[in-house]
Amino acid sequence: MTRYAILIGAAELSCGMQRSLVEFKDFLTSAAGGSWHEGEIMIAGPMDWQFVQLLLARLSEYDFVLVYQCRFSRSALEEDWSGKLRSVTDGGRGVFISDVCDEVVPLRTLGYEAAEAQYAVL
Repeated sequence: MTRYAILIGAAELSCGMQRSLVEFKDFLTSAAGGSWHEGEIMIAGPMDWQFVQLLLARLSEYDFVLVYQCRFSRSALEEDWSGKLRSVTDGGRGVFISDVCDEVVPLRTLGYEAAEAQYAVL
């Protein structure tokens, strides 16, 4: 079975990463979280329509897709299209989790440079 996880933050990754994204990635790579490999996990900032369209095409190749969306408030932003990825997880092909997470950790604290951040697989 092939699988892929997309962890989506509300903050631009060049500004930092929400702590919840880091913690969720750490959980996925642990034995308790399923021992996901680094190459099976993508961390991204807010998504535009074009990027979501590219992802939708790519995700059709996987048997299971996990989408974790971390927002700053309960209301979804109109310019953030990541909620459209919910259609990939419908029908038992995956799980879509949406959470409110505010704390942003500077990238250099995590060992990354800002240039590495945009839609990086971390």
